Formats: sequence, C-alpha cells, structure tokens
Amino acid sequence: MATMTQATYGVRGLSCWRCMISAVDAVRALPGVHTVGMDLEPHGESLLTLAPAGAVTSAQVRATLDRSGFEVTRHRRRPRPSRLRHALTTAPVDDGREILTEA
Repeated sequence: MATMTQATYGVRGLSCWRCMISAVDAVRALPGVHTVGMDLEPHGESLLTLAPAGAVTSAQVRATLDRSGFEVTRHRRRPRPSRLRHALTTAPVDDGREILTEA
C-alpha cells in the first residue's frame, strides 16, 4: 500500500477545540481529501495537515477556511511545540473516507 503525501498549512483565528473541529470539517468536505489533522494553538498559528497533498490546491484550502472565518497564513513544514495539542487519528467509514476520532 502506497503512503499518501501530506500538505501542511498554518491557520490563524482558532481559539478553542470547537474552532478546530469546524476548520477540520470544512477541509474534509473538499472532494478528494481523505484525512485531516490539526494541532491547535489557541490565538496563534495552528497547524493543519491534509492528505493526499495533491487532492486540492492551496487556493481551495484558503477559500474554504476563509468562508469558515479562519486565515491561512502560510505553508508549514514542521510543527513547532504548541501549548495545546490535539491528537487526532482517523477511522475508515463505508464511503472510503475517514472520520476523526480522539486518540
């Protein structure tokens, strides 16, 4: 089984886990996106990771998060230590996509 490549984005405007879930759900709704994870940095730059990397363009991610009230700041390659980290894993569902569950 081939490993999926990931794309990462810095995201601002999140203050709590509800914001995180809203952002993750919005990106997961994009066609072709199978997994989404986020390290929450309240009132700072959170790290959003999605796979596969080529499923959507940066412009699509930016527009989707813009509509949800969040700002994509830049691509990030490595997460920096955050004050609050949410560990997210995925579980398969019948349609072949995955849902987020807390680890």
